Amino acid sequence: MTTLVLSLQPDNPCNTTITDANGKLLYSVKTEYGKICITYVRNSNDEVIASSRWREYLPDKVTIGDKRPTSLNDWLHKSIVPFVDELTFNDDGERKYKWKGWSAGRSLELFSVEDGFKDPIAHFIKMKKDYSTRPPTESTPAQLVFTSRGEEIRDTVVISFLFLEKTRRMKKDLSQNVMGIPGMGGLAARTIAYYNGL
Repeated sequence: MTTLVLSLQPDNPCNTTITDANGKLLYSVKTEYGKICITYVRNSNDEVIASSRWREYLPDKVTIGDKRPTSLNDWLHKSIVPFVDELTFNDDGERKYKWKGWSAGRSLELFSVEDGFKDPIAHFIKMKKDYSTRPPTESTPAQLVFTSRGEEIRDTVVISFLFLEKTRRMKKDLSQNVMGIPGMGGLAARTIAYYNGL
């Protein structure tokens, strides 16, 4: 049963504010752009709870809380073929979780080992647009939806979702048109794309 709905405005995992149904700010996400690009995730007390240093040819380097920096792939483990859109991780209590839906065209859903990864404990709903207006406008913001079980690890859900969704969208953008920007290397092109909220 859904117990918490968080809205992301705008729908950009690198720069967004995350609020509850009452409009209370729970998280803010901001990326500092330069020779080194770093995304910071802050809680409602404006404390940095996670950061991700972008890397062009290697997985991003992430820092969770006061833990040592680690590769994103060392924290969120990719599954092997044929389950290439699944990633797993353990919480501090060594309970195992699995994100599904990481491939193009799908939406991320989080499952727990406790019920055999049967029912999602959190899932992402894409932003909906009203195409009756010109240009189209946002009718429903992007949302992260939690069950009570998902709320138990809310920070971890939010952080892992943001970093995974950023990587997924980057790959999608690069495969479509971002690399077509004349004279732009991969990281420079991606920086421009996300600075402009693509």
